[in-house]
Amino acid sequence: MLGNLELRAELEPYLAKNPLARLGYDIITRGEKVGEGPGGEMVAGIVGGPKGFDKYGITKSYYGVMLPSKNYNTPKDTDTGFRFADTDTFFSPSRDPYTEHVLRKQGIMGLLPPEKGTTVYYDTGDDERGRGMDLNTLMEELAHVGMREIQRRGALKDVSLSSEEYLMDIMQGRAAETGGAATQDQKRAYRRPSSYAENLLEESDRLASEALMDRGVPSRVEQRDATIMERLLGFFD
Repeated sequence: MLGNLELRAELEPYLAKNPLARLGYDIITRGEKVGEGPGGEMVAGIVGGPKGFDKYGITKSYYGVMLPSKNYNTPKDTDTGFRFADTDTFFSPSRDPYTEHVLRKQGIMGLLPPEKGTTVYYDTGDDERGRGMDLNTLMEELAHVGMREIQRRGALKDVSLSSEEYLMDIMQGRAAETGGAATQDQKRAYRRPSSYAENLLEESDRLASEALMDRGVPSRVEQRDATIMERLLGFFD
């Protein structure tokens, strides 16, 4: 419990203006249905050091991944052919055959089966990515969980996974306004979104806030978001 409280405090700059990620965090910690216990788990893998992936010369194709429960699994994306793996397929030899070996070395002996919840995996201890980028990744994967809940409720089902990934970049860039780490590309995505992406951001914020209220999580008073012109001017700061 103490570890979760510490992590939640560290995540605050990333969740402060991101209802979708807050919804994902609430689902992982309190359940897909409130009161039924945790809806999954957050797993931190170590990149550097004597037990890290770097020691074994392993270069993964991801910094984090959301492995959905059986209630959240999604069909293959028609635009990209991408599909979220689940924990039944995550350790398959055709993916990263040594991932399971390294995670076991780190004390992670297994992941939740899809029947028991959603797993959010994220890298930590990667010196090349910079301070705070592990939480940047965690925020993205939690937001993917939130999106699965929104879609389970019947909304935003026509959003392609490529559009969803772009939405995550915008959200990560926005988190920089409240002290979160973000890449320059993510900051630019937030400051200069397409009209479609800006509308999607507003709608996902609204739907996630409604879902949080349904779950008994009070809405928070936030400062006004910057306008597009203010973001463009800020681009040159």
